[in-house]
Amino acid sequence: MTSPIIRVTNLTAGFADRIVLRDISFDVQRGEVFVIVGGSGSGKSTLLKQMIGLYRPQCGTICIEGEDIVAARGPKRLSILRKIGVSFQTGALFGSMSVLDNVRLPLEAHTDLPQQAIAMIARMKLQLVSLGDAADRMPAELSGGMRKRAAIARAMALDPLILFLDEPSAGLDPVLSAELDALLLNLSRMLHVTLVVVTHELDSIFTIADRVLMLDGATQTIAAEGPLLKLLAHANPQVRRFFAPNKEQM
Repeated sequence: MTSPIIRVTNLTAGFADRIVLRDISFDVQRGEVFVIVGGSGSGKSTLLKQMIGLYRPQCGTICIEGEDIVAARGPKRLSILRKIGVSFQTGALFGSMSVLDNVRLPLEAHTDLPQQAIAMIARMKLQLVSLGDAADRMPAELSGGMRKRAAIARAMALDPLILFLDEPSAGLDPVLSAELDALLLNLSRMLHVTLVVVTHELDSIFTIADRVLMLDGATQTIAAEGPLLKLLAHANPQVRRFFAPNKEQM
């Protein structure tokens, strides 16, 4: 078995004297769709921000391809960050820039490619998410689903090995949510990119997840981890109820 693309070991994280995550460890395998779930306040977003290097943990390590992003500094840290792309819940597009310019931005900031090549790559990324015809539009002119796809295109601009997505289906109707799930699966299979997805949408979890990590806000630890079938039959009734609420009530 190949080594994991992400390895989190003995991670404790929080703010000031408030612990949110306590001594958690898990691996993410190369090429899988790894979904992080849990109730409100369980630490899903905190964990995501630790994994992408926005926050520093109180202790523990987060290794991407064997390199610890927590300990890395300077050019070494930048080289690790180049391996990841991030799509935030709101899309976080720059409203004063066209969709194309939003996708061009990482390429302009982190490569020495000529402008013609940058424009070509950015248009290719938009084509991948079916937004080729929206390249010259402004974010305010896009629907919610289109903004989500534009954010994914920007996150993929530098051909990351890992794509982190925070609540990608939030605010979308069931049809658009299903379309976005299909897009994520297609990108994962076509580009062989590893997906780490934070979501609370059960339909999306059942559609895209290879493995699921469930956080427990009460204990600040991992409640369950594994394939969905394993979690549906978990010994803890709270875990089973999360994934099959209607069945538990029968």
